[in-house]
Amino acid sequence: MIELISNSTYFGVAITVATFILATIINKKWPNPFTTPLFLSTIVIIGILIGFKIPYETYNSTAKYLTYFLVPVTVCFAVPMYRQLPLLKRHIWSILFAMFIGVIASVVSVCIIVILLGLGDIIARSLVSISVTTALAIGITRKLGGIVALTVSAVIITGILGASVSDKLCKWVKINNPISRGLAIGNAAHAAGTVKAMEMGHLEGAFSSLAIVLSGLMTAVMGPLAIWFYFEYFKI
Repeated sequence: MIELISNSTYFGVAITVATFILATIINKKWPNPFTTPLFLSTIVIIGILIGFKIPYETYNSTAKYLTYFLVPVTVCFAVPMYRQLPLLKRHIWSILFAMFIGVIASVVSVCIIVILLGLGDIIARSLVSISVTTALAIGITRKLGGIVALTVSAVIITGILGASVSDKLCKWVKINNPISRGLAIGNAAHAAGTVKAMEMGHLEGAFSSLAIVLSGLMTAVMGPLAIWFYFEYFKI
């Protein structure tokens, strides 16, 4: 029975959608970082695959149809950003400076952790784009000669954790300005965080969408520079 279900053409789509809907209902009833729909549904799906011994390849081959929606969904992020265009123009230099600092913090922190833990060059090349949306992160990693699979895993984990704790963290550190919150979430947790930012408010969602674009462009430049600096001065 399990084999018949798992080999169904739309098994992956059905279990993913059903699990996400269930996680959303649970989150509304018991809202906390651990019941964030993206985080909870991921954990549940992993548990189902392990519990019923369903190979990931089987699940992925029947869930791949969901990936067709990634491009139009990503493009839709531009809509709230366009609506806030006057506000964006008014704060353009502050936004660029904030994103510049955020990208430096992301790239440099990865290099520092790699140095302190002695993780090796290949890890540095693979994780330097950890806070960039997946499509851009893959391109940066390939250019640097890192491991794409490691990059994708790190980016997904970063996005899920960022979406799970972003709201609570902003309240804890008293970031109340919606523009600041949106930029911070988009810079740290890319697309997954932007979905959460849109739930927080239209301004947060708009500027989180902008942060995805800016952080991707800046990381594409600063990532290779950070790796060069790492090899030049810290390579043992």
